[in-house]
Amino acid sequence: MHQGVRELLAWTRAHRDDPAVRLHPPARSSELTELERELGQPLPTDLRIVLGYFNGGRLPIAELLPCGIGPGTIGAAVKSYAKHIGRDFLDPGLLLPFARTDEDSLLAFDRSAGPLADTWPIVDYHPSTGTHRLVYRTFDGFCRHALAEWTSDDFGKPFSLDLYLRKAERHLEAEGDVAAAHAALAHAERRAGLVDKAIQSYLRAGSLTPAEQWCDYEALKLSALINDAESGMQAATRLAQPSPRGRWEARETSPGRVAEAMGILARRSGRREAILTLLRRLRDSAFEELPIVDGVIAAVESGAPIPTRPASLTPVVEPSTDRNVYAQRLTDAYLAGTLRDENMLFDPGLAPLRDAGWFGELHRLRREF
Repeated sequence: MHQGVRELLAWTRAHRDDPAVRLHPPARSSELTELERELGQPLPTDLRIVLGYFNGGRLPIAELLPCGIGPGTIGAAVKSYAKHIGRDFLDPGLLLPFARTDEDSLLAFDRSAGPLADTWPIVDYHPSTGTHRLVYRTFDGFCRHALAEWTSDDFGKPFSLDLYLRKAERHLEAEGDVAAAHAALAHAERRAGLVDKAIQSYLRAGSLTPAEQWCDYEALKLSALINDAESGMQAATRLAQPSPRGRWEARETSPGRVAEAMGILARRSGRREAILTLLRRLRDSAFEELPIVDGVIAAVESGAPIPTRPASLTPVVEPSTDRNVYAQRLTDAYLAGTLRDENMLFDPGLAPLRDAGWFGELHRLRREF
């Protein structure tokens, strides 16, 4: 039994009367064996041990599913998942759900990741979107994070930006090499106005295996807005690597948009030649957006304004001849979430403010939920 599992079980034994703790009676050995027979594979040892102490119940970050094959059990969740994706229930590579989160996603062991149950990492699966994200390297990491949440001073308190930030930090303390945790921290830091830290967290999330591939584009956009040449080059270098079409979908952007952001960074940072090299490399996977990439290359080479396609066909903020009024409108729109990075970078009417660095300072404001 791993240390995190042992500590979580010790804590639950000591707090069985806590109203926030709702645990079912232990699973019998015969019930565990029956589930394994139905699945055609053994359960991970640590999960089997936990179910032997309490057969499902409320944990601080998820509802642990009970052993069994009836409604609401682990077995039923596997069958539902198999039906949802059109695969056989006995497929040994299927996810093995064991918990449901407050966001109605499933935490599941990725059985395709290794031949031994105790080596399976844990992914977060959203049935509504079909997305899978690795969130824990081990079940022990899940237990350590759960315990950290349960014993924190802010457990059970109303959601806030500070709470969101601390939750991300606790996830990283439990397992520091999980990209999803760095991405969550980056988002929290970004809202808190800690844009420099957010860029580094996005870059870290984009560098781990498996990476949160959309994070490199986020880092590039922010770097272009605050004129962080080194970070922007790091993000641009990864985004410029030859990539299949499917990877662009995972990046949640397109070659043309990346080229436009790189062009703006080239103009603002003075790294013209280095970014031109990356833009030329980007041409290899630009597909139907090759003319857009070539247009940016031509502008960087000639010193012409970077051609950008507006993110919105109409201004997201009503212009004003009064600079103070306009600045306040932009600030209010940013704090409300209607003025987005794509508007600041790509809307031509906002280019003077972008190039003057005003939007970089806007990103240092705190945005509460």
